[in-house]
Amino acid sequence: MAASTSTSNHGSNFHHWIFLQQADFEELMNVLTTVSEADIELLHRVSQKTIQHLSDYQQTRSVHHGGDALSIYKPSSFENSLFWIGGLKPSIYIRLVYSIAGIDSKKLEFELSKLLIIGDRIGSKREMECNDMQVKLIEALHVETVKSEDKISSRMANLQECVAIDPLVIGCSDGVDLALEAHRVAFNEVVMDVDELRVKVLKELIDHILTPLQGVHLLVASTRLHLSIHEWGKRKK
Repeated sequence: MAASTSTSNHGSNFHHWIFLQQADFEELMNVLTTVSEADIELLHRVSQKTIQHLSDYQQTRSVHHGGDALSIYKPSSFENSLFWIGGLKPSIYIRLVYSIAGIDSKKLEFELSKLLIIGDRIGSKREMECNDMQVKLIEALHVETVKSEDKISSRMANLQECVAIDPLVIGCSDGVDLALEAHRVAFNEVVMDVDELRVKVLKELIDHILTPLQGVHLLVASTRLHLSIHEWGKRKK
């Protein structure tokens, strides 16, 4: 019953977050078409609101899944095939910046532009141009983020490999519950670390590297990407 309640709670939280993303997306698009680059305070406020919604969703998910990280896989199987441990891979935010700013586009655009469906981009090329200092900071953040992702992937792989020596696998009934509980706790820690990394990367880009207007462009792209994946997932059901 507890597991069923946990899954139900997460499903409700997930759909509420989708609703918030749709509202955020409309607001972000409205800002891009009606607000000037000089209105720094409004641009900043809208960006922080969107990031806070992501952070709130992740925290609520952590509380409501009752310690069962597997419940993060409530979205469709198609969505999860494009997600990384319950959401967008943190480095995707950086690759989105590369794509919309045209940084080293020949090397990094790959299929991302198709996923974004950004034929109706708002704003001029000048608005998205990054200076040399921004490019250096973005590249440094990219390297750091990929290293963090690799460490998390290694932890996930170790968790899977450890199953081979657990009592459950070798036919010993003693300690099965303890072994499963240890795996559950370890997996929950991985999920929380991934969620933390997502917000950290996004805030670093928005608060310390990009201009307020560039930050809004990034959030438009990332929100559109996630909503597009969700819509495709519903069609694949």
